[in-house]
Amino acid sequence: MKEERAHSQDWSKSDERLLQAVEQNEPDKVSALIVKKGLCPTKLDAEGKSA
Repeated sequence: MKEERAHSQDWSKSDERLLQAVEQNEPDKVSALIVKKGLCPTKLDAEGKSA
């Protein structure tokens, strides 16, 4: 029987810091971490997912 795997994600330290900033309601820190990582939360790929 073939086991199907859920979409796995590799979390880095920067991802952990970003999640922590969101949980602690620190929008300035969230913004800085997003810019530092080079993410554009409004830009979607061909599948409609953010990069």
